[in-house]
Amino acid sequence: MDYFSGKRVLITGATGLIGSHIVDVLMSRKDIEVIALSHNLHKLEEGFQNYLKEPGFQIISQDVSQPFSPEIGPVDLILHAAGPISGNIVKNRPVDVVTPNIIGTRNCLEFLKNQQEKGKAGRLVVFSSATVYANREPVDLRVNEENTEQSDRLDSPAAVYSQSKRMAEVMAMAYSRQYNMDVVIARFSYVYGHTKFLPDTAFYEFIKEACTGRDLLLNQSGLARRDNIYVDDAVKGLLCISEHGTTGQVYNVSSNGELGNFAAIDEMAEWIAKLAGQSCKTQIKVHYKSEPAQKRYPGILLDNSRLKALGWEVQTGIEAGIAQTIKDYISR
Repeated sequence: MDYFSGKRVLITGATGLIGSHIVDVLMSRKDIEVIALSHNLHKLEEGFQNYLKEPGFQIISQDVSQPFSPEIGPVDLILHAAGPISGNIVKNRPVDVVTPNIIGTRNCLEFLKNQQEKGKAGRLVVFSSATVYANREPVDLRVNEENTEQSDRLDSPAAVYSQSKRMAEVMAMAYSRQYNMDVVIARFSYVYGHTKFLPDTAFYEFIKEACTGRDLLLNQSGLARRDNIYVDDAVKGLLCISEHGTTGQVYNVSSNGELGNFAAIDEMAEWIAKLAGQSCKTQIKVHYKSEPAQKRYPGILLDNSRLKALGWEVQTGIEAGIAQTIKDYISR
């Protein structure tokens, strides 16, 4: 990671799953200055209490949809991870999804544009999502970074997330072309792993339930398989893109289904029940409200060959990743 030596790195959404792991990795070195930004001051202070007295660490509590203060000072790299992933927020507070994804991205771009005009260039890595892809075929689909011709219908409840991620990419590329800015897109598949503040998603609800010895209850089986990736692999991919990624390029940060990581949430629930049961020395079962599905909905695999060409590899399989997530949850 010699690329990062001596650099000032601003991380938005620093208390989230990926953001907090990035902070930990960068703060393991003494030659990088890290600025952790989040709208929640309590999470910043609690989550990063071990770093608060470090001279190379700074926290900023603000909504990413508000313009960044020039008092932050010049930065070499912005990792824009801010944005909710909770299905409940997507469904009931859609404006809270659009704002950080679109306005937050613009604020990052404007900050670097103003900085560039004063003679200091910086790189922006925009965190996008596998949800910019859609599958309307009757079989599983493998996509590369160019296969963006299908997307969620605008009347889909999930469109507020997927389409705002798509628009964030469009905006970033527009700034790159018009103002010659250094922008790279990281298009993440479904990232899992332990984090200090668990997101409000089905996966983490299953983790919490199973680690207290409770059975898991799902609405149905046969859900679409998705391209999952353990957080350590995702962060290594992100740092690889930050260092080696080509300006104006998009990179899938994904498992491509390697090491068993192509799995539906109901299949992951079965793994969680099994592995949590072993840890807690009890039997945990998975129950379904409806009858077993006759077939599985088609899913999407994200080709990761472009990221692999930079020297990165998937290292964590689904069983090992879920087992480590459970271990970390219990230990904390």
